[in-house]
Amino acid sequence: MGFTVCRTVVHAGSESLLEYKNNLEFCYCIDGEGEVEDMQGNVLLLRKGDIYVLDKHGRHFLRAAQGGDLIVVCVFNPPLKDTERCSLSGKEPSSC
Repeated sequence: MGFTVCRTVVHAGSESLLEYKNNLEFCYCIDGEGEVEDMQGNVLLLRKGDIYVLDKHGRHFLRAAQGGDLIVVCVFNPPLKDTERCSLSGKEPSSC
């Protein structure tokens, strides 16, 4: 269909370094609160109903607030390949 849809749970109080070198990313926050921060220090606060789009394959942090998990639905274009896996843990960025 030309895209992949993923439901992502970012655990309360956690931070993940992400970078999608092969995909554009569209995310819709369906629950919780948190933030996205790019490598230039620009921060976008996230709440239920918010949408953010990453269209330049940039490295970024995704953080969940202390009060509860952040749940986002992410759409990737082009679709993720069978060998690509997203990870919200580790010191290196997830590299789908």
